[in-house]
Amino acid sequence: MPTTTLDELADRQAIAELVARFGRWLDGDPGDIADFYALDAEVESPRARLRGRHAIAEFLARTGDERAHHLHTDLLIDLDGDRAVVSANQLVNFFEPGVPPYRTSGLRVTYTVARTDDGWRIVRSRIELQWLIGELPTVADSA
Repeated sequence: MPTTTLDELADRQAIAELVARFGRWLDGDPGDIADFYALDAEVESPRARLRGRHAIAEFLARTGDERAHHLHTDLLIDLDGDRAVVSANQLVNFFEPGVPPYRTSGLRVTYTVARTDDGWRIVRSRIELQWLIGELPTVADSA
């Protein structure tokens, strides 16, 4: 079994924290999209294919006031120098405060991340729907 260096452990921790903070940001915690995505990042999901941080920000803004609670689990990090592929299961509940969720989805997410001058950032995000309770909104529904 290969030996893991302290630098590799630090990178893995930084990447895991990026994913955790990203989920909380999606749920409304403070932050800026630049804290998570590289400028030329790509997103592929059941609802959209997006390229560039600006396009991603515009898409996320169209979701309006919908509240969500993202939970990442089973995080696996395949580290390769200044890049890594992160896979995780994600459970997302959509809700109104004080009311049980009206939609829940089980996702498999894969993030390709890269070390930048500002730290680790997502350069590619692939989101695969595994199951859904409720209805998946169309892009037009989220406008």
